[in-house]
Amino acid sequence: MENDLPYGRDSGISLFRKIKERLSGIPTYLLAFLAVFTATLILAGFYILLSPDISLKDLLNKSGITEEANGEKNISEPYKGTPKPLATGRQTYLISGSKKGAPKISEATIDPIDPKEGASQTFSVKALALEAGPIADVSVTMITDNEKKTYPLKSISGTNLDGTWQGTWSLKDSYLYTYQAAIKAKSATSEWEVTLTFR
Repeated sequence: MENDLPYGRDSGISLFRKIKERLSGIPTYLLAFLAVFTATLILAGFYILLSPDISLKDLLNKSGITEEANGEKNISEPYKGTPKPLATGRQTYLISGSKKGAPKISEATIDPIDPKEGASQTFSVKALALEAGPIADVSVTMITDNEKKTYPLKSISGTNLDGTWQGTWSLKDSYLYTYQAAIKAKSATSEWEVTLTFR
């Protein structure tokens, strides 16, 4: 009667033989690797579950899977690294090139390039009209870590065909990772923009 039972004395041995036959085509080193890998995963799981120093909730919080108490997901910010070095004080940039038929910006001065929070910053631009006709407007868009703000410049010397335009403002945003100045000069018929990248 024992041999008719599906789970007799030899059922474990026959099951082992069947598994061994199915795995006979797999190289021994691969089987050894899989066995060690599986054992490591099992041991690591037991260690995490039983260790008083590691909690599953902390691991999930670090991975951003669980939600915070206020209902927002704990999504970590991307790593930004160390900010690039930045010059100090007054800096002048000579600019070449322009668009045919558009005003040309030949020089830009930023003073200081590294203002402290709440301190004033002055931007001066030399602009030529060339064949575009009189310059009607010059502006600077400051692009910082979290903000993009445009400031109009006023003519302070020369003429609207060849002169200097200037503006003063206070940067309210940080500029640790993104720091650019997009200068735009417009005439009645055309415009040209150049971007200076500080960071």
